[in-house]
Amino acid sequence: MGVATPQNQPHGDSGMQRQTFLAIFLVTTLVLSWSAASAHASSIQLSARGGKVSVNLDLHFFQNMTSMPTVNTPLSGSSAEDLNRALSEGLAERNPGASIQSISGEIVSGKDWVNSTIHFEVSGISEPKGDLLVVNCTWVSFSVSRDLRLGNLSYNRIGAAYIKPTVEAYASYIGAPLNATVPEVILVIGEQEAGVVTTLNMAGNATLLDFGSLNEPIERWQRTYNMTEDLTTWVTEPDPPVDLKIIVTPQDGKPTLYSAFYGYNATVSVDGPAQAEGNTIRTETQGGSELLLMLGVVIASFAVAVVASLRYRSRRRQLPRRRK
Repeated sequence: MGVATPQNQPHGDSGMQRQTFLAIFLVTTLVLSWSAASAHASSIQLSARGGKVSVNLDLHFFQNMTSMPTVNTPLSGSSAEDLNRALSEGLAERNPGASIQSISGEIVSGKDWVNSTIHFEVSGISEPKGDLLVVNCTWVSFSVSRDLRLGNLSYNRIGAAYIKPTVEAYASYIGAPLNATVPEVILVIGEQEAGVVTTLNMAGNATLLDFGSLNEPIERWQRTYNMTEDLTTWVTEPDPPVDLKIIVTPQDGKPTLYSAFYGYNATVSVDGPAQAEGNTIRTETQGGSELLLMLGVVIASFAVAVVASLRYRSRRRQLPRRRK
């Protein structure tokens, strides 16, 4: 269970008031944490141009369970090489032909947050077929399992380094004799109360460069085509991979909220009126005409149907009406 309950639990009105207070506190903190997370959402942007895909990662991880080291360091030299190897390994597991070039960015952290800005290009994932360019996007849901570090900061395996130890410490209060000093500990994932094992699993697996939540095929993402910019875009926002809270109520004290949150949205953009099938995107090459021809056929068919309908209505109006 996710709630520690002392054996000498208060009865009557005092117990009811305490439960009511905890319920209000939980709802309030959920709303506040959701608002803060929405204001600092992470984003993953992929833009296909020619035979390469440019990747821009703007990632934000928040937690107040412990104090993390503070860094403000650009990704260069050995840190960029370490990240390059880790990303290459992660992409290769999803698509062995993918390769990475031109890594840049920076890692900035405070005691309760990590901001990561990473840019790189991916090649070896597309091929021309006639007038079309076929882009294989199976690698988009890649993950990096390495413990990447800058100074004393573990900026990738954040959960294992900082979140899980705190969860383990407070989970120990959910049993005698420690619950005599901390009579109530509530574990929450998303908006639901959770058990110790489930919470520890999420905490231990919390990883910055883990995009497994993007496992839904791109063809199911929300698609739009901007005719003015001649740009096709797919967008998705999966459930946050990390959204956990611990509400701790000490003996004769007020509840304290500890939380960890990491979520992101993703955008894939391609020049031209592109289409997706599964995780494969097909778009027109420069000077190609196949997709435009298909679009023209659709428009022409619609126009013919409209004209035929108008003519039919016009002829109906010209027919003499029968007298009653």
